[in-house]
Amino acid sequence: MTNAYLLWKNKREKALKRGVHKVIGFEGPVMTDSGAFQLMQYGNVDVTNREVVEFQEAIGSDIATPLDLPGLGTRVKMVSNLKETIKRARECKELIHDSKSLWVGPIQGGAFPTLRRKSARAMRELDFDVYAVGSVVPLMNDYRFAEAFDALWAAKQELPLNKPVHFFGAGHPMMFAFAVALGADLFDSAAYSLFAQRGKYLTITGTKELSELEYLPCSCPVCRKHEPGELDERMLAEHNLWVSLEEMARIRQAIHENTLWELLEERARAHPQLSYAFKRFSRYRNYLESLDVFTKKRFFMLSGESRLRPEVYRHTQRMKELSGRGIGYRQLVDLPPFKQVPVELAGIYPFGQRVLPGEREQAPAVPDWRKADGIARYLYGVGLPRGLRFEKGKTGRLRRAYKGDELLVSFRASDGMIIPHGFARIIHKKTRPPAFRVQVDDEVQEFARKGKTVFAKFVRGCGPEVRAGMEVLVVNSKDELLASGTALLSAREMLDFDEGPAVKIRVRF
Repeated sequence: MTNAYLLWKNKREKALKRGVHKVIGFEGPVMTDSGAFQLMQYGNVDVTNREVVEFQEAIGSDIATPLDLPGLGTRVKMVSNLKETIKRARECKELIHDSKSLWVGPIQGGAFPTLRRKSARAMRELDFDVYAVGSVVPLMNDYRFAEAFDALWAAKQELPLNKPVHFFGAGHPMMFAFAVALGADLFDSAAYSLFAQRGKYLTITGTKELSELEYLPCSCPVCRKHEPGELDERMLAEHNLWVSLEEMARIRQAIHENTLWELLEERARAHPQLSYAFKRFSRYRNYLESLDVFTKKRFFMLSGESRLRPEVYRHTQRMKELSGRGIGYRQLVDLPPFKQVPVELAGIYPFGQRVLPGEREQAPAVPDWRKADGIARYLYGVGLPRGLRFEKGKTGRLRRAYKGDELLVSFRASDGMIIPHGFARIIHKKTRPPAFRVQVDDEVQEFARKGKTVFAKFVRGCGPEVRAGMEVLVVNSKDELLASGTALLSAREMLDFDEGPAVKIRVRF
C-alpha cells in the first residue's frame, strides 16, 4: 500500500517513467490511496480527482482509488461530502475504460449508518472491483469501535458478497477479528510503524508503553532476541507487524474451524469500549445469521455475549415460524442460552454440542420415531411418516430410518442432523418453492441428476432460509426434484457469487 498523492507531489516524473512497482521496490500487488487521508487530515490537497485517477492509471497501480471526500461531522456536512464523493466516483468510472487496474468504490457517510448504506448502494450501482469503508481512523483513534463497526455493517447490507471489502485504516490487531466477522476482507494501516514512533508496543489485548515493560510478552523473532531496553523504533515496528500478522493467521484458522465467535468473545475483554461494541452486535443479528454456517463442531458458552450468537437468534426465529404455522412440541426443556428447546432436539447442533461452565446436562430419553419426527419438523416443517424401521450405531444414536425397504433419512454423526434420502420427495411435495430449494439452470440439470457438484454460477434461485451446511433440495426451473445435497454457501452467497461450488450432491433422483 502506498500513497499516489504523495508520489504525484514528490516523485511524479520518476513514477510516470518507471512505474509504481519500481519506485517503491516491490513487485507484488500494489494498492494506492488517492490522497483522501491527507484531505481528511489537512482539509485540502493540491490535486484534482481527474489528475489523481489518471496518474494512478499511468503508474500501473494494481488497486487504485478515486479522490473521495472523507471525514466525520454533522449530517448536513456528510450529505454534502457524500454527494461529491459519488460525483467523483462516476467521473472515475468514465475515465477508466479498459483499465488493467482494480478500482475501489469508496464508501463514506461519517457516523451515520443510513448515509453509509446510501453510499454503498451508489458504489454498487457503479460496479467497482473493490469496495472500501473509509473515515474510520478518527473513530479508532478515539476508541469509538461501535461506530466504526456500525459503518462497516451498514455498508455490507448493500454490497455484493462476491467482491472484497476494504476497511481503510483498521490497524490495531485487537479489533481485526470483529472487522472480519462483519465482512471486512482487506485492511491497510501504518499503525505498526506509527505506534512504534511513539514507543507503543502492540499486543492482541491492547497497547503498552515500551518504557514500562520489564519483560517482552511475545515470542516473535524480535522479542526472542532482545530485552525491552534494546528495542529501537525499527525493532518495535517489526514486533508490531509480527503481532498483526499473527492475529490475521489466528483469525483465518478460526474461520476454517468455525470458531470465530469464540475468538470474538476472548477479544472483547481487551478494552471496555471493545466490549461495549461487541454487545451492539445484537443490532447485526439478521445480517450475521444470514451468513453463519448452519452447523459446527461445538458451541462454547464463554460469557454473557454467547447469547448474541447467530445460532441463538436462529433458534428463536425458527420457533416463532413453526408456532405461526401451528407446528408445536409437547415437551420443552431449558437449555441455556437457548431457553426453551423441544426435547426431541437435545442431541442436534447446537443444543447437543454446547459446552457450558460446570457439568454437562444429560439429554432426556425420547422414543426413536418421536425424536426423528421432531428433528424433521424443526428443520423442514414437515413430519416423517409412521411405521419406520430405525438403525442405530454402537453408541445408541440414530443412524438410518427406513420405510419398508426404502432408506428415508440418515443422520449425520457429527451433529445429528437429517440427511434426506426418500424423505426429500416428501419435503418437495409438502413445501412450496423456493423453500429449502436451490434452483439450477436447466442447461446443467443433468449434471445434478448425475451427482455432480452444483456451482454458484449456475444457481438461478434459492430459498432465503438456505445456509451453508444445510441439507437442501436441488430443482430445475419447473421445480422438478433433481437431487438433494449439502449447501456449501448461504442463500445470499449463492446468488451473488459467480464461481465456486454451491451444493455438494448426496442423493440423486
